[in-house]
Amino acid sequence: MSNEAKISVVSPETTLASIALRGDAYAALLDRHGFDFCRGGTQTLAQSCASHGLDVSTLLTELEAAGQDEARVSPADWNQRPLGELIAYILDTHHAFTRSCMARISRLLPKVVAKHGTEHPHLASVAALFGQLATDMEPHMLREEKILFPYIRALETSGTGIGTPPFGTVRNPVRMMMREHDTADQLLAALHEATNGFQPPSGACTATRAVHAALAALRIDLLRHISLENELLFPRAIELEVQKSRGATSRGGALPSP
Repeated sequence: MSNEAKISVVSPETTLASIALRGDAYAALLDRHGFDFCRGGTQTLAQSCASHGLDVSTLLTELEAAGQDEARVSPADWNQRPLGELIAYILDTHHAFTRSCMARISRLLPKVVAKHGTEHPHLASVAALFGQLATDMEPHMLREEKILFPYIRALETSGTGIGTPPFGTVRNPVRMMMREHDTADQLLAALHEATNGFQPPSGACTATRAVHAALAALRIDLLRHISLENELLFPRAIELEVQKSRGATSRGGALPSP
């Protein structure tokens, strides 16, 4: 069976997060309609359409078309595949893209501001907001890569549990990561507003257009990245830790700290 065939059909009761995680075309479509699939990812398509005054059947048709155009569909049902594979996918797909995209913007944006900042005053705000996002995201990803993800991987591969981690329970770093995700989401929203939906100014040069396009791409990918962790990786990791803790307790081991 093909990967596409394994992915269930979108219905009015499908959540925004699960739709967005299918690929960039799906996420971009939801974003164009103003659907918050990051912090509002648990809402169903029907609920979101009702709150936005949109016809759900029309959105379903648009989503079907987006699926036909989607060049990169998630290669698996991440609710079922091992957490180690999900982590590898996040690292290879999202962490790698975030770093490369931020590096490209970091090279272009200062030059654009220096040359066109007076002509396009919004660029100063864009530079400040992007600078904060980049400053926050690198240590955030490093904490995931060096602390949280290795623990989740070890938790999954250990048959008897791995003892109490220095952070007590996986819930603690997860709580921190989700707070930082909220901050990133707020910065992305502010960038969206400051750039009028990432639309370059009339008559903008090629470099200015490239910056706006890169920011738009970064936003969509980062929102999908956040949703994948918030909606799938983190809840599954918490549940796995609970299961391993129960197993350790039944064998006479110690329960991880709450």
